[in-house]
Amino acid sequence: MELKQAEQHILSDVFPAAAKFPGLDDHNWKKQVFKAGDTLFKPGQPCNRFVLLGQGAIRVQLQNDQGRSLLLYRIEPGQLCIHSLINLINDENFSYITSAETDGWLCWTEKEQFQQWMDSSSEFQHWIFNNIGSRFKQVIERFANHAFVPVENRLAGLLIEKMGNDQVVKIKQSELAIELGTAREIVSRHLSRWQKQGLLVTNRGEIIISDIDAMLAMAL
Repeated sequence: MELKQAEQHILSDVFPAAAKFPGLDDHNWKKQVFKAGDTLFKPGQPCNRFVLLGQGAIRVQLQNDQGRSLLLYRIEPGQLCIHSLINLINDENFSYITSAETDGWLCWTEKEQFQQWMDSSSEFQHWIFNNIGSRFKQVIERFANHAFVPVENRLAGLLIEKMGNDQVVKIKQSELAIELGTAREIVSRHLSRWQKQGLLVTNRGEIIISDIDAMLAMAL
């Protein structure tokens, strides 16, 4: 499936830097539509495409042999995936699971085209390495958070971050566990204790925050 003209404009809007690189803005991109929950790339799969996300959100996760998952980072329109970029540069396969968090679409071109742009444009090369550096910094900060901030405080912060104006967090406990890199049982234990203390109410697929001040105090 090829990218439509209207989608080409969307791509230029979310990746304004692309307009500076010869051939990138008007390139004949291929399009892939995805649904929430779709697995886009798996460990061991060859990395042979340069991908730009036009719409939606994608998660990159590390999963161990026991099935526990850790969210490494999230990709949204305007952001590049450092894992795939490093694989393209080093000619390596995927090591992590990449899945769709929402419905959306991406566009892609072959690895050979990516390498041509890297070889012919110093500006494109700088853009790629700049993205790798900034996203790698975010991943390091995330792991530092996991190492030094207790799960209880990170959970409180995550709930505040995802809370809507109605003080409701639409999320499953298993998804919270993946975000925090911990077991679902640990998340459930903290939520049960907070519910007994009157800080929140847990329902199926959602959490209602009753005491925002208390949650903020734990998150800080």
